[in-house]
Amino acid sequence: MDPSSDSKQFLPAPTVWTPRERVRAVYAGQTPDRVPLLLDLSHWYKKNHGVFFDLRGFTQVEPELVELHKKCGAVLYIETGNPFDIAYEDDSVFSENWTDDHGVFHTRITTPLGTICEERIFNPDSYSYHIHKWLVQDIRDLAVLEYALSRRSLHPRFERYLAWNQAAGDLAFPYVFLSYSGLGFLISRYMGIERTILAIYDYPQQVERFIRSVNACNLRLLDQLIDQPFDVLLVGDNHDSSVQSPDLFKRFTFDYYSEIARRLHAHGKYLAVHVDGEMRGLLQLLDACGVDCIDAATPSPMFSLTPENARAQAGDRLILSGGIPATVFGAGGSDAEFIESVKRWLDIRLCSPHLFLAAGDQVPPDAPWHRIEMLSELVDRYGRY
Repeated sequence: MDPSSDSKQFLPAPTVWTPRERVRAVYAGQTPDRVPLLLDLSHWYKKNHGVFFDLRGFTQVEPELVELHKKCGAVLYIETGNPFDIAYEDDSVFSENWTDDHGVFHTRITTPLGTICEERIFNPDSYSYHIHKWLVQDIRDLAVLEYALSRRSLHPRFERYLAWNQAAGDLAFPYVFLSYSGLGFLISRYMGIERTILAIYDYPQQVERFIRSVNACNLRLLDQLIDQPFDVLLVGDNHDSSVQSPDLFKRFTFDYYSEIARRLHAHGKYLAVHVDGEMRGLLQLLDACGVDCIDAATPSPMFSLTPENARAQAGDRLILSGGIPATVFGAGGSDAEFIESVKRWLDIRLCSPHLFLAAGDQVPPDAPWHRIEMLSELVDRYGRY
């Protein structure tokens, strides 16, 4: 049985397809006139337009970013800020962020169990913040973080979401990002790969308790959000099977994703998961637990799977969204390599229409603009059904 069959909403085919209708049709299990084109231009926009990179995200519509999407004809689907505010239910939990005089971005969380601090430093070349000091240094810090994260509460602010929809019009299909999973928080955000893996072996009970506690809180937040006017929830765990192995996924994440998918599908909504790493060995598991879409699906030469391999491992149902490795999209690749990469990704539409063309994660800041503009024409030429 199709694990997301209850969430399919079959729609009459339009006479003239809009970009938004193409995306909606694929999620509903239908075949549009051509493969939808989606792009995350946020980093490219900040770097090339000299926009300050605020780690707290956008708080309102960025008109210039919207205009970039209109110029290239790509759906705006991600990095539109959160349509909700997060607070702590417990007044004893206090969190603050600031940037010091040296440009270091600090996060400090204080609870009755102690205080933990993170430091991130901006890299102007990659236009990103690398973590200089992890928030969790040892098992005592993990208890402090668990205390805080398990006491989060959500307050919807969907006027922000609706504003982006209105600004981008037929190019708007914003996903709502809720939270990392418990394991995702540790590996990608607060503890790092090495410390997390060692802690799983050295302190298995404490780590499992943290992950279960965070995931349970995330599900409570989802219940506070689920009736709001959105179509797709994105879980941004940055999966890479060489780090979050299939065994770890089955142990800590499979049941959690299955429950998110079940709740979303019961409300006619969909689940996307941000992979952004090695897909080999994870695609079957993500399909099995009811995930609808793999965001930032990046094939070879960056990772091991070819587009054909990825389609075969994912099966016919799972939407593969991505296809253009940053090493090809950016200045390091040639136009010929870029075009060939796009054509090869689009070719797998013949195996299944559950396909989006997008960057493998964000459009890299060094991507030439003419390649970004080229994509709509390439899809029109090579991506029709």
